[in-house]
Amino acid sequence: MTAARLFQAGGRALFVALWLIVITLALYAAARFRYTADWTATGRNSLSAPSRAIVKALRGPVDIIVFAHGARPRRALAALITKYRRVDPAIHLRFINPDRHPALVRRLGIRFNGEIEVRYQGRQALVLSPTETGVTNELASLERTGVRRLTFFVGNEERKIDDGSVLGLSVWGRQLRARGFHVTTFNPGAGKPWPLHPGIVVLADPRVPFLPGELTHLQAFIKGGGDLLVLLEPGDHAGLAPLLAPLGLHVRRGFVVDPASSLLTGASPAFIAVHQYPNRGPARGLRLVTVFPTVSALRIGQEGAYRVRPVLTTGNDAWTQIAPLQGLVAPPAGVKPTVLTLGAGIEAKTGGAQRIVVLGDTDFLSNSYIGEGGNLALAMNLANWMAHDEAFINLPNRASPDLTLTLTSGEEDVIALGFLVALPLALLGGGVATWWRRRRL
Repeated sequence: MTAARLFQAGGRALFVALWLIVITLALYAAARFRYTADWTATGRNSLSAPSRAIVKALRGPVDIIVFAHGARPRRALAALITKYRRVDPAIHLRFINPDRHPALVRRLGIRFNGEIEVRYQGRQALVLSPTETGVTNELASLERTGVRRLTFFVGNEERKIDDGSVLGLSVWGRQLRARGFHVTTFNPGAGKPWPLHPGIVVLADPRVPFLPGELTHLQAFIKGGGDLLVLLEPGDHAGLAPLLAPLGLHVRRGFVVDPASSLLTGASPAFIAVHQYPNRGPARGLRLVTVFPTVSALRIGQEGAYRVRPVLTTGNDAWTQIAPLQGLVAPPAGVKPTVLTLGAGIEAKTGGAQRIVVLGDTDFLSNSYIGEGGNLALAMNLANWMAHDEAFINLPNRASPDLTLTLTSGEEDVIALGFLVALPLALLGGGVATWWRRRRL
């Protein structure tokens, strides 16, 4: 064998050896290191930013037990929990076949195949919905070590938190309790002493004016640094001006009209839709459309001891009016359309711990409207922001836009004509052309 052939054979052997080394190193790296990329439109195969914030805030290991039988539900739930384990490997997952442990299933109250139990720091909870939203909500609920209390005042014809009617707030109440809030009621006119630690006081559309003594107690509560959520409706506002004026806030007469909202809702211009929010307070980071049926506008006066900032506003072409809407909708004479404030966040300039929110609408929280658009998300953001739980704002309820196809009416007409007219005519024409060619042969 010549030297040239020996050189070529040695080169080939060296090339094969180098390739074997590269493949071995690649296999070692694949076994030793792991990299995951999510290229879906909304990152539905990975946790959303709010969920990651909740998981990173956990101060200990989490045990997640899935009661499921069957390969398909187990695979789906394992994929869900894997997203959490990528953020925190201390999250442990195990499966239990409910058919083999009936006593345990009865003791825990397991109701359906695929139900999840979460255990954290000696506390446990069942996930109401086996989704990212459900799991994250339960983790947030278990993480709340302090008491998050909301005290709803009753006795002045306010909306009731346990009222299941269309105007009641029972849906919001269930969501608050599911996410770790302690919800109570208090009647200031029942002769009982005011609660020492009411938490966040909620005035939900009071219709009967407060007595002077009740207003005095509320004013003292605010001066003492108490947190307050005031939900209004167009009307007389139950004489709350003495309570709101010292905060630098006034309620405009009438109701808000915004013709641009009709383009989003297809409803009356008095049915207000909001899709842009200031990057502050409870609306920070909100990307959903919220709707407000018949809402009051607020006017922010000169600042005193409190810092007042809008948290909900209309578009540029809104106005308020007193007369009912009739015929062609136009602003009253002498009224110039502008941006109106629908909700304001108020914080004390000193201390920084007190938070007050005043909104010009209560209906958006009612059972008939809380499921519309982003109303529920805003409702939970209100509670979390006022409880100083910013990490829990905007908990996920994500949709995946690449799972559905949304078409305009024109596009639907084109597709219908294509399948019902153009395609049959094309097939018929092709058949006729083939028949004609064969006939001429």
